[in-house]
Amino acid sequence: MMNPRSKLASNISGKQAGSPLIDIGTTSLTGIRASALPHMRTDKAAHPVYETVPLDPVDCIRLGSDFIRSGLLFASPAIAEDSLIDTYGVEWIWDGGFFSPVSHPLETAGLSDIVRYPKLQWHQEVQPIESKIAKDYLVVADAPCPGLLNLCFMLRNTWRFMEDVADNWQIATALLEWSLETIVDAYRYMLSSLAHEPDMVIYNDDLGYQDGMFFSPLDFRNYMRPFMHSLLTRLRQLTPAAICFHSCGAIRPILRDLTGVGIEIFNLDTKAKGMSVQAIRQELPAGVVLHGSNDLCALGRSVANRDKAGIALLITELAKSSPVIAGPMDNMSSTEEVLAAVRGAAFIRNLSDDDFEKLGKIGPVRSVIEDAIDKTLAKELPAL
Repeated sequence: MMNPRSKLASNISGKQAGSPLIDIGTTSLTGIRASALPHMRTDKAAHPVYETVPLDPVDCIRLGSDFIRSGLLFASPAIAEDSLIDTYGVEWIWDGGFFSPVSHPLETAGLSDIVRYPKLQWHQEVQPIESKIAKDYLVVADAPCPGLLNLCFMLRNTWRFMEDVADNWQIATALLEWSLETIVDAYRYMLSSLAHEPDMVIYNDDLGYQDGMFFSPLDFRNYMRPFMHSLLTRLRQLTPAAICFHSCGAIRPILRDLTGVGIEIFNLDTKAKGMSVQAIRQELPAGVVLHGSNDLCALGRSVANRDKAGIALLITELAKSSPVIAGPMDNMSSTEEVLAAVRGAAFIRNLSDDDFEKLGKIGPVRSVIEDAIDKTLAKELPAL
């Protein structure tokens, strides 16, 4: 039986190597918001705005994860009248259960103001991991900051920056250069501060809406891709870890462009237009791993309800889209979501490597599914 590190290497080479690895509770992509489990709230957060909980590695493992979190720890934000100002000078307001940016420090800035905008100094603590645990589980380094385009949007305002790209490339270039250097500095600080070399590093950069991209594919290739290529090339110089790239939005037209900048693992928005799991699997090379693209929470709910049809659909989709890493499709904001993800993970654990390969090659096998349901429901879930 392969250990998790060997299995990840096999996945990146384009082979599934049996049942999938599972990632629960580790990063801004699969983490648990403090609002879901208030008793686990601490004075430090894994994400400064989402307030995801920096779970202890033992807790990640207990929930069914092959991955454990490492990365920066952020002080809980100072909230006044439902608003906060982040490290970059962006004001966020609480709206509909989430924070949204409402004020942008460089929205009206000229070129000289952008160039002189103060660089960040990184002093955050880093989440520790014991060597014994790091040896047996996969270490994932959470993103220390927003991605290139997201940071430009935050500093300038989304629509204003998009206008800059179209009409004032000098301003847009200055913003992209400031953001690129800031991001590289953040990753350099985080990676140099970790006690253990990570196996996977998260890079987040939303590139589209639910219905389409922020920029046309041509504009992305001409303006954004060179900066992204530079950023990821420099990140490669800092770590040999696999890069897991997350983006929300309907970005199928540029998926092949993104594989060309050296990304091994993709965490994508499979609910966006044209972004079904089947569609993106066909678009990406066999050696690219899909992370959290299948709905682990939906699988867990179907198992709890003994919904065999739902289970068959979800687990077969997961198997046929391999190589994959199973996980929730987003960070979790309710106890129900967490329990569902844990139950979905337990169901996957009750599939043998041969079972999972059968599901991928021939589709749902009733005896395999029923046996895994019985084994999963026979055991209590871990206490949250």
